[in-house]
Amino acid sequence: MENKITAGIWFVFIGLILLFHNIDVIDFNFIATLKYWPLLIVIVGINLMVQNRANGNYIKIGANVLFLGWITYAGLTAPASHWTSELLNNKDIKIGNLDDDDPLSNRVEILTDSSATSASLEFNGGAGKFEINTDSAQQLVAAHSENENMGMNIRSRVEEGKQLVELNAKPTNDSKKTGKVFIQINQNQLWDLEFNYGAASIEGDLSKLRFKNLDINTGASNMDVKLGMPKTEVARIAIATGASKIHFSIPKEAAAKIKYSSILSKNSFEGFEKNKNGVAQTANYNEAANKFEIELDGAANTFTITRY
Repeated sequence: MENKITAGIWFVFIGLILLFHNIDVIDFNFIATLKYWPLLIVIVGINLMVQNRANGNYIKIGANVLFLGWITYAGLTAPASHWTSELLNNKDIKIGNLDDDDPLSNRVEILTDSSATSASLEFNGGAGKFEINTDSAQQLVAAHSENENMGMNIRSRVEEGKQLVELNAKPTNDSKKTGKVFIQINQNQLWDLEFNYGAASIEGDLSKLRFKNLDINTGASNMDVKLGMPKTEVARIAIATGASKIHFSIPKEAAAKIKYSSILSKNSFEGFEKNKNGVAQTANYNEAANKFEIELDGAANTFTITRY
């Protein structure tokens, strides 16, 4: 009988928390409560010790209520954070600066500043589909959406000879539907790139792009990108992601090394020599003048590299 009462308390607790969270009555941080899982062992121990004893039923109910009360306090008072950063041991996964009040447009562009010798792009994307390609036009960055469901804004400034561009894209306020955004990046510049997006899909051909750094911060998303031969001595790619599927296609002759520390993930690296200490590299890595260096952190991902 007491087991049914205890189970009932748990079902009522979980049901109420999920209901109030889903209808926005509370903002419950589920991930923040996971670190208290050892208390479950304590609860099980108490249940075993008081089993078949006088007043044991009341002690079990009291212990479970106290535990659930603490979990409620922890979940309600923990700072809001994206769940992927918790999965990655609190590493800072930036999902995008999409809370600005700048007006949105379905077509934006920034021209190349002749005083700049290099460029950086920070792309912040909300839910949606994004296709990224390169060209040699006068625009440094240009983007347009296929319909009114997606809006964008863009900023640019020059600092110490580098043109800094920030591109934000997200669904418009008056529509819950998403659309596709097409992004063009000038292939004549030397780039530092940062892609921050969540629950989105990105695809494209960056094989002609020259870049030194490519940072990918994402969660619950898909990415399918074609890269060319590395065009700098070290073309660095850093990926921090959770529950995502990422596929890079690179030339057969490209030299690359991957350091990976992902958990519960499926990795497949075509043409690499794998080591046991979380490092995989191509046979020509040490001798190559230009090479990719890839760092992968995350959980529950599928990361694949194929050759063409």
